[in-house]
Amino acid sequence: MLEIAGVPTVADIVRRHAMARPEAIAIHFEGRKITYRDLNRRANQVANALIAAGIRPQARIAVLAKNGPAFFELWFGAAKANAVLVPINFRLAPPEIAFVVNDAQAELLFVGADFYGAVEKIAHDLKHARAIIALDGKHPQWADYTAWSARASAADPGLPILASDCAVQMYTSGTTAAGRWSASMPARRTSWRASSTRPRSCS
Repeated sequence: MLEIAGVPTVADIVRRHAMARPEAIAIHFEGRKITYRDLNRRANQVANALIAAGIRPQARIAVLAKNGPAFFELWFGAAKANAVLVPINFRLAPPEIAFVVNDAQAELLFVGADFYGAVEKIAHDLKHARAIIALDGKHPQWADYTAWSARASAADPGLPILASDCAVQMYTSGTTAAGRWSASMPARRTSWRASSTRPRSCS
């Protein structure tokens, strides 16, 4: 197992950078620059919003979106809430999206505007998702991500992370079947393990 000195958990990546060099640029995306201070603050808000929504440690939350700052807010926010982020391949068909969300038992689903239509087709098939949150807003039924997270405290929740906890759960498959394989990233290590069934622990 490879350990990164001074960064024992995924949550500590943004936390430590925000402390050591808060004004350094963490993300440069489409002309927008986000400092580590701002990314850490947004991650804290996401974490506290997740906790307020009833997401307990090691519960799964899923995201279906293209690359952008919101993904990193969710990734680090989930890590600070000790939740497990489930990124969904945006090239999947709606039934495959539903498979991943249901197999992971994701309790919240975050969706980018490009995929509102795909998720609308399978929203009624999601067995565990208690809410769908629109990352880009402007959806008549789903909560607006910016407003949802902005209401939360910007204080770091400081939840404990165990060595066996997971940070990310990912799915992959061949071209003839739904995603049968999942890979989990331990919250406290920079290594991966794979399992042919849904992993509930990274120990």
